[in-house]
Amino acid sequence: MRLLIPLLIVLLGVLSGYLVSKLFNQSDRTLKPSLIAGGIGAFAGLLVRDALDITGDGLLRGAVMSAILGAVAFAIAVNLFDRFNRR
Repeated sequence: MRLLIPLLIVLLGVLSGYLVSKLFNQSDRTLKPSLIAGGIGAFAGLLVRDALDITGDGLLRGAVMSAILGAVAFAIAVNLFDRFNRR
């Protein structure tokens, strides 16, 4: 059970990264960085939530919401960086 929550967080982060890359209409070249950024951003969101001591509507719901927000923010940053870097 202890490994199920981090696995869920990583899967949510990867899914968020995938959706952000499709939102930006990026090619397959930027799909891998978006997926990795989503996973890293999910854990970054959890670290920020823990540092600021935000609980949300509960421990699990707050963790999922902060992981998704962190993943989306980090994946958007990676996609924007790639878009401006290609010009």
